Amino acid sequence: MTDFAPSAFIFVALNCEAKPLIQAWRLKKLPQKHPFAIYRNADIVVVISGVGKIAMAGAVAYTLAQFPEVAQPILLNFGIAGHRHQALGSCFLADKITDAETQRRFYPQLAFDAPCPTLPLITLSRADTEYNDENLRDMEAAAFYEIAVKFSSSELIHCLKVVSDNAESALENINEESVAAWVQTRLASVEAMISALTKLRGVLPATGTELYKQVLGQFHFTATNAVKLQALLNRWQVLSAGAVFNLGEANAGSATELLAWLESQIEKKQFYL
Repeated sequence: MTDFAPSAFIFVALNCEAKPLIQAWRLKKLPQKHPFAIYRNADIVVVISGVGKIAMAGAVAYTLAQFPEVAQPILLNFGIAGHRHQALGSCFLADKITDAETQRRFYPQLAFDAPCPTLPLITLSRADTEYNDENLRDMEAAAFYEIAVKFSSSELIHCLKVVSDNAESALENINEESVAAWVQTRLASVEAMISALTKLRGVLPATGTELYKQVLGQFHFTATNAVKLQALLNRWQVLSAGAVFNLGEANAGSATELLAWLESQIEKKQFYL
């Protein structure tokens, strides 16, 4: 828990992806001991997860549990990705995210003017040099998205990628200096994303509603599950277009049962395949 409430959280896998952001925004590292490197100012938090789905999922869950007071945070996965032919340093927003292992698909909701072109993205468990489709390819985005939607509204959760390798420039050519340079040139895109999502956040259904308070009063929630409840209710409100929420339909005997029921209702409305 910290003594401020930032609104935007950016998750990167590598130190060299974070360094230009830290310098540009004069972020300070949290002095407490944490399993992930966390940097912040009053408005923005940047987290370095490490490479891979497990590392990214852990970083998202751990970090957001440290900030339970933040309602509907802006959550952005930013970093490098490969593509068959797109130019090195070019920037794209993911409009579809696929987990290559599970084939689970996610469709980020682009309820704003994107600051760059969009492309589909596939998350792999190991680096791939085949480039055999038109997807961007990384190793974290699907895990980021799957955990992030437990903490915020899907309209506020996105993956922004900078191309670092392609069929003509292989993975082994990537170095920290090049990555930092590419990220530096895309700072404006990151800032445009945060600005657009901040405006969107301001018009989404408010948190701390009477319904939220009612549910908290009826069941015992841990701090982490209270955050999850708030995010799920926000998503339900957005997807249900103002329909009345009938708590009695859940027939839940505990907070855990209620959360499971609410997730199942949202799944029916989500744009998952």
